[in-house]
Amino acid sequence: MSKTSKSVSEMYTRRFGDKATVGDTQSGILTLEVEVGHWLEVCRALRDEEQFCFEQLTDLCGVDHLSYGQSEWETENASSAGFSRGVDSLGPGRFDWAQRPESADIEQRFAVVAHLLSFKHNRRLRIRCFAPDDGMPIVPSLVDIWNSANWYERETCDLFGVVFEGHPDLRRIMTDYGFTGHPFR
Repeated sequence: MSKTSKSVSEMYTRRFGDKATVGDTQSGILTLEVEVGHWLEVCRALRDEEQFCFEQLTDLCGVDHLSYGQSEWETENASSAGFSRGVDSLGPGRFDWAQRPESADIEQRFAVVAHLLSFKHNRRLRIRCFAPDDGMPIVPSLVDIWNSANWYERETCDLFGVVFEGHPDLRRIMTDYGFTGHPFR
């Protein structure tokens, strides 16, 4: 970790303490994992406080960790043609019903991930929050903090079934209104 990255990481740790945990840096973007109970408080601070100034939410999505870490692609001995890369037809999200994974085996199944941008400090930040209940995943809405979260939250609710508490208009956006279920579960 570079000296600059370390000082930025320490800044988040000092400010948020046990409300958020500084995670890995992937693709040059630091990840801040926030407890669901502190989600709005931390996000508001990230937007409003001078040392952060994350004026823009550039993306928000849901993640289902049911098959996290599994891979259907053979990369060690694959040919360059690309057609032999698929190991079998039962990969993440595609499994034999008898051997299906159970959500009880996953400690935290559904997460909401948002990407923030600070123009003032020329920084990006990834924030992640896990929904506490896998049966009915609920996370507070960020629409009042960043209005751009509106459509992203609707999409995440539609595709993953994550409910955003306090969202002004949480209706389907990707699937038909008569569609039953959530296709990315």
